[in-house]
Amino acid sequence: MWRFKQQQQQQQKHTTMPGLFDLESHLVFYRSYHFNHTNVTIHLICIPIILLSTIAFLTPVTINFGGLINNSNYNLGSLLAWSYGIYYILLDWQIGLPVAGVLFSFAHYIKQYYLTLSETSVPTSNEFVKIAVALHVFSWFAQFYGHGVHEKRAPALLDNLLQALVLAPFFVAFEIAFFLGYRKDLKKNMDNRAGVLIRDYIKQKKQT
Repeated sequence: MWRFKQQQQQQQKHTTMPGLFDLESHLVFYRSYHFNHTNVTIHLICIPIILLSTIAFLTPVTINFGGLINNSNYNLGSLLAWSYGIYYILLDWQIGLPVAGVLFSFAHYIKQYYLTLSETSVPTSNEFVKIAVALHVFSWFAQFYGHGVHEKRAPALLDNLLQALVLAPFFVAFEIAFFLGYRKDLKKNMDNRAGVLIRDYIKQKKQT
């Protein structure tokens, strides 16, 4: 019993939530939940869809600042894109800048596109929102499938909400950057530390 508690304490030590700007620890935590190649591929596809579809279906929601300003330029979709982009730049400017550029450009394009829609256009403004929501929901289900069938581990939604909702798109960018040879030392260290967490998780699972 004492030995199990000791291992449990060690697991909690390894899985402590990283600080807001601790990039490497965030990457390690993410990798420990996404090690299976099929699950990683599913996330590479679905995470961008989730973020971009969120920006899309929030674009119609304008921000009027208490009635002082009522302008389509100020909407929740754009606010989300700018918030994510700035945070990513602060985490790692070399990867953050191009990702932020994509988010800012998409938010601007989707806002301009939405303004051209009406109740008689194809798609209509309502259909546009429904399509974005449908893509969003489908991508979440696909990720749950990846975790349940291939990773065989529940997603980290309850362990690290920031990582699940905010940082996941940035990790996708890092997956692509690592594949292209970016910061091989960081990738090696991330994989090694994540491997320790995964081994501890498997040991703990066998004992329960």
